[in-house]
Amino acid sequence: MWFADSGSGDYLIYAAAGTLRAIRFDPVRLEVLGNPVTVVQGLLTKASGGANYAVSRPGTLVYMPGAAPETPIRSLVWVNRKGLEEPIAAPLRAYGPPRLSPDGTRVAVPIDDQGNIEVWIWELVRKNLRRLTFSPGVDSMPVWTPDGRRIIYMSARAGMPSLYSQAVDGGGTVDRLTTSANPQWPTSITRDGALLFGFQSGPKIVREVILLHLADPTRTGVSSSQAMPPVQNLFRGNFAEISPNGRYVAYQSDESGRMEVHVRPFPQVDSGRWQISTGGGTRLVWARSGRELFYLDESSALTVVPVRTSGPTFVAGRPVKVFDTAYFEPNPARHYDVSPDGNRFLMVKDSTPRDPNTTPANMVVVEHWFEELKSLVR
Repeated sequence: MWFADSGSGDYLIYAAAGTLRAIRFDPVRLEVLGNPVTVVQGLLTKASGGANYAVSRPGTLVYMPGAAPETPIRSLVWVNRKGLEEPIAAPLRAYGPPRLSPDGTRVAVPIDDQGNIEVWIWELVRKNLRRLTFSPGVDSMPVWTPDGRRIIYMSARAGMPSLYSQAVDGGGTVDRLTTSANPQWPTSITRDGALLFGFQSGPKIVREVILLHLADPTRTGVSSSQAMPPVQNLFRGNFAEISPNGRYVAYQSDESGRMEVHVRPFPQVDSGRWQISTGGGTRLVWARSGRELFYLDESSALTVVPVRTSGPTFVAGRPVKVFDTAYFEPNPARHYDVSPDGNRFLMVKDSTPRDPNTTPANMVVVEHWFEELKSLVR
C-alpha cells in the first residue's frame, strides 16, 4: 500500500490480484473518494500478497511485470508436541493466520481467493466452512471475543487498514472500531473483553503496540456504543499478546537489532521488561493455562518457554524446541494457534511449495507517472 501526493490530489495505491489499483484519498477526513481504478495490469504479485513495485516522490513508478499468481493450495493440520500430524477435514484453500475460538470448536481464518482476502469460519465438529466477511478490501487477522460471539479483524475496505467488529453468526451490523492515519492490526483481547491489543505502523515504519478500551470491565464483548473506543499507544513493538490472567503482555521488538520476544507487566508497562527469546524470536502466543509461552526461533522452530505469572514477579525458564515447523509462515503474522489444552498446534501446511529465488529479470520504469495517474483516477 502506498500514498501518493501528485500535487493536485492524494491517492491510495495498492496491489490486488496481479494489478495495481488507485483511489482518491482525503488525508484530512481519512476517507476514500470514489471507486478504485486499475492503473497497471500484469503486476508481479507473490502468493503471500506482496507486490514488486515502488513510487518515488517526484512521480516515477517502478514495477516488475508478471502474471497474477495462482491461488496457493494449503491445508489445516493438527501437530502434537512430537511433531506428528493429524489432518483436518477442511477443504484445501489459500489459508492465512488461523485462530481457534475460546471453546476450541471453531477456527476463524482468512482465505485468499484470487486476491480477495476474507475471513471465514471452519466448524471443527460439523466440518462446515462458511464465509463471514464481505468487502472489496482485505479482511484479515481475526481475534475472537472471549464469549465467542464476535470477531475483531483488520479490514482495508475503506482504504487504510483499520479495526472492525462483527458477529460470528453474520447477523447485525459491522462496527468500525478505529479511524487512523496509520494502518492498524488487532492481536489479542483480555478475558473480560474490555481491552483489545494491537499494533500500528507509524512514520518510518516504526511499529507501536496499541490498546483499545472496548467496554466496561464488568461486561463481556464489544461495546454496542456507536462511539469509537479510545486508542492508547503503549510502546514500540508489535504482535502483542496479553497473558490469560491479564498481568503481563508479550510482544516482539527489534530494538536490540534483532527481532526478539519480550514480556512487560500490565498495566504498568514501563515498570519492567524481560527478554524471553535468546537467539531471535517471533510469532508468540501464550498457552491457555498461562504457564507456557510459545514462539518461533530464528530457524523457525516452534519453541516453548515455561513461565510463572501468578507470583509477585514474572519468571521465565529456559527455551526448549518443540519441533521444527516447516509450515506456512509467509509474513510476520503468526500462522498457527494452540489448542485449549496446550497439547496440539493448529498449523497451515503449504501443499504447493515454490522456489522463492525465482524472480523475473526485467523491470518497468514509468517516468512522470503522476500525470497518467491523474488522468485515470478522477
